[in-house]
Amino acid sequence: MPADRTTPPRFFTRLFERFCKQNLYDELQGDLEEEFYLNLEEFGIARARKLYRREVLKMLRPSVVKKIRNQPTYYNHTAMFRNYSIVAFRNLSRNRLFSAINIIGLAISMAVGLIAITFVSEIYSYDNFHDNRDRLFRVVSNLHRTNGNVTEYATASVFAGNRLANDFAGFEAVAPLTKGFRGEMRKGESSIAIQGIYANNDFFKVLSFQLLAGNSGSALTEPNSVILTETAAQKLFDRSDVVGEIIEWKDQTPYKITGVLKDPPSNSHLKFDAIASLKTLEEKNISTVTDFGVIWASHVYVLLPENYDLQQIQTNLDKLAEEENPKLKYWQLSLGLERFDDIFPSTGKANQFSTVMPKEKVTSIVVLALIVLFSACFNYTNLSLARSLKRSKEIGVRKVVGAGKTHLFLQFIIEAILVAVIAVIISYGLFQLIKPEFLALDFYIQRTTTLDLQPINYLYFFLFAVAIGILAGLFPSLLMTRFKPVNILKGVSVKTSKGVGLRKVLVGIQFALSMGFATLVTMTYKQYKYALNFDLGFTTENILNVEVQSNTPEVLKSQFQAVPEVAGVSSASIMPSTGNSMSNFVKYKNPLDSVTAYTMDIGPDYLTNMGHQLLAGPGFEKEGTGDRAIVNELFLKEIGINKSSEAIGEQISFYNKTWMITGVVKDFHYGTIKNELEPFIFTMGRQDHYYLNVKLKTNDITATMNRLESAWKEVDNVHPFEARFYDDWLQDTYSDMNASLKTFGLLSGVAICISILGLLGMAVYNAESRLKELAIRKVLGATLSSLMLLLSRSFMGIFILSACVAIPLAYYIYEETIVSTAVYKINIGFWELASGALLIVAVALLTISSQTMKAARSNPAESLRNE
Repeated sequence: MPADRTTPPRFFTRLFERFCKQNLYDELQGDLEEEFYLNLEEFGIARARKLYRREVLKMLRPSVVKKIRNQPTYYNHTAMFRNYSIVAFRNLSRNRLFSAINIIGLAISMAVGLIAITFVSEIYSYDNFHDNRDRLFRVVSNLHRTNGNVTEYATASVFAGNRLANDFAGFEAVAPLTKGFRGEMRKGESSIAIQGIYANNDFFKVLSFQLLAGNSGSALTEPNSVILTETAAQKLFDRSDVVGEIIEWKDQTPYKITGVLKDPPSNSHLKFDAIASLKTLEEKNISTVTDFGVIWASHVYVLLPENYDLQQIQTNLDKLAEEENPKLKYWQLSLGLERFDDIFPSTGKANQFSTVMPKEKVTSIVVLALIVLFSACFNYTNLSLARSLKRSKEIGVRKVVGAGKTHLFLQFIIEAILVAVIAVIISYGLFQLIKPEFLALDFYIQRTTTLDLQPINYLYFFLFAVAIGILAGLFPSLLMTRFKPVNILKGVSVKTSKGVGLRKVLVGIQFALSMGFATLVTMTYKQYKYALNFDLGFTTENILNVEVQSNTPEVLKSQFQAVPEVAGVSSASIMPSTGNSMSNFVKYKNPLDSVTAYTMDIGPDYLTNMGHQLLAGPGFEKEGTGDRAIVNELFLKEIGINKSSEAIGEQISFYNKTWMITGVVKDFHYGTIKNELEPFIFTMGRQDHYYLNVKLKTNDITATMNRLESAWKEVDNVHPFEARFYDDWLQDTYSDMNASLKTFGLLSGVAICISILGLLGMAVYNAESRLKELAIRKVLGATLSSLMLLLSRSFMGIFILSACVAIPLAYYIYEETIVSTAVYKINIGFWELASGALLIVAVALLTISSQTMKAARSNPAESLRNE
């Protein structure tokens, strides 16, 4: 039946009855009802009920509210918590060995957890300084090729951005920008090298970068205007008040400084030294801003209105693509929107603005950290269960004197949290030790992560310690609170199904993790060394690759050749076998048939300097080498030529030219171990050369490098001397494998330490609990070796079972992650699979033996004197 609306609100009437003093209730309730009916006649039911509720709430004052009967309970809880903490400290100090094992085991694993927490919090803090972040999007492109392949790009053309801003509704602001504003910037005698972008004034409407000087609404209006970051201004002028100054760009074009920008934060995926006016490019009418299909280095950011309609906006994007795609010859484009929150970390789109952390890498680091943490929690659980019998009398006494399950549960949980808090303090020191190693782990982490701690991180660390304490102590606490005083003297045993002890299951999981990581380390290390020592078919030893930057290769070449330790210098457009590649369709005699071949432009001395074997033809002479090509053996097979000598003088077509074959080289590996041998063509004079290959012959690398740097400065005083040995480039090529090796190595070490610590605790417990049995066996004539076999026998089955699980799983992970895309692999044999597991078993047996020997060598009279 519905409530009578002409009576006071029932809920507030009952509420007043509950909290009002009994001796005041009748009088005050009568006054409230009388006032309610007066208000009902004057104001109506809605206002009367509202005023009634207000008056009831006004009665919540000390003179009216009942006294709380059991007020001292709060203080009892405080005293109880203090008592639990004191008992926890006493238990830790009384059992120093077990406490140390638990704390050290947790501290080692929690250091990995602190790394993961700091890493994840930093990664997900990217771009959080932008206003209206929930309305920020990036326009992205899908490139559809004629063969059906689709590639996702993080880019979109400047042309598309301008059309969206001018011809389509639904956008509050659109900010197209493009890279390419890079090179040398001069002011008098001072000069700096910068990396910048082109943008328009809407850049500041969409993105929240702070302009320290200048007008954000007009700073990028005129062509040849530029905004410098604060750091760039300081480097060029030694001051930041530079608005109005004129500077020279690399081609002596004057630019006017119209603003100074605060440096982009470290957690911004957009990083630059300067912003030039996009109008500069628009006046030149170049394809970067006029062609819908030029998407390679341009990005379009949009700010949507508050009540935006994504479906309508997507319809506009589709309409734009439909209008412009007929102008494209070789592919078609479709456009879409990507939320700003999804840019960093990324799901793998091509042509990101800068290095972006892949989401799968973040996930893998978190998962691996959780595995290690669970291993440490298992360790705590295992040792707590092992000690449960020793604590049974304590539990029994507490229950007899009135302690309930909740009180006991809280005591054990507080003890576990205390252990975790002590461990996290120690782990902070370990975190600082392993932080540099983590930052050097791979390319993505080096470019995007600093692991600098923020105040919020310390709160995360404390909450993390509490969570680990609860997780580690939950099962032992639940188990021990179930002990019945009547059964305590009979002993307590916890079993899983089929009689397998829970403690053995936990030990088995720990050792399976340790063996699995150790096996992964062994196989990954051998594959990594195999990749570094792989025979590429050309020379990389003592080859120093120097980045030409904006200089003329021939000028640098003549300078370096004057250095006595230089045995040869050549130039090339790219470095083969480091993951970079260029390819084209090559036609021979049949214009309807083509061969896909990789290409590379080189200087005349390249083949000799790099040790390539020329099988036929004169190769490239220094004069008259235009439109000539040198091919490899596999290319000849693809076009049907059997002998190298028969290819000389033949004509092939690619890059819209006809080329004459003037040489044949022996097959070599242009790609990495992930690639098969491919048809290949060397060209000369087709494109810029970005690297010099300097062959060194020296016993003093430091002195030679100093001479080379001096020779560089004779040509270029602005750009730094950037040079690395070819072998170092190859190491970077396989940095993902090296990162996996370091990761598995670190986790293997952590897992092994935790499992061995846990085993040490179990061995100590077994030896102590069976001390009298060992004494009796020794009195009856048992030898030391037989006693050691007795105590270690129960663990051998665990080790064998752990190995049977860990080794196949490690091999599967190795095949699916480390070498899933590799063509050339090592042969996996017995030692690659078993060496890690055998090493761990050997260390485990030594650990067990140390405690067994200690127990076996004790005096039997001391152990049996009370029997």
